[in-house]
Amino acid sequence: MLRVSLVGLALAALAGIPFGAIAASGLAPAELLGAGFDGLSAAVDAVGWVLVPQIVLAVAILSVALHQVAGRLAGVRVGSAPQWLEPAVESALLLGLLGTIHGMVRGFVGLSPDELQPGPLVHSLGIALRSSFVGFLIALVGVWAKAHPDDGVPTQSSAAAEPEAESARRLRREAEPA
Repeated sequence: MLRVSLVGLALAALAGIPFGAIAASGLAPAELLGAGFDGLSAAVDAVGWVLVPQIVLAVAILSVALHQVAGRLAGVRVGSAPQWLEPAVESALLLGLLGTIHGMVRGFVGLSPDELQPGPLVHSLGIALRSSFVGFLIALVGVWAKAHPDDGVPTQSSAAAEPEAESARRLRREAEPA
């Protein structure tokens, strides 16, 4: 029981780090909100508009993975992955592909061979590739979470039952005729 509490405390401390950094920054709430919006705008520009649904999927998939890691650290069986995990993984992959297609179309649409300039084209192709990268990264975490629900981690109840099983086997051996 103490081990589960230590894992909970460690996760709470990790979750509190961003809040501590925000408090230490000394920025006013309006400045902080503006800086957050600017950062999100830059991220969406760097990866493309599919970043927004990819973030939602990443949070959901990472929560499952963190739940499983915390369960393993605590020695508790976490069970199978939720039903929605497989469609979420597929959606992450498809959103990455959609972002790739959108970035490539954005780079080439309406351009004649005489108008091709490398700067805007490279920017659009970079968005396309980053979108695929983010989609595959999210999907890989989801595939790991789906494939390793508990890896045979013994539960606390089965660890406590082991001495009982051993004593039952000993009693059966003693009861057998020689």
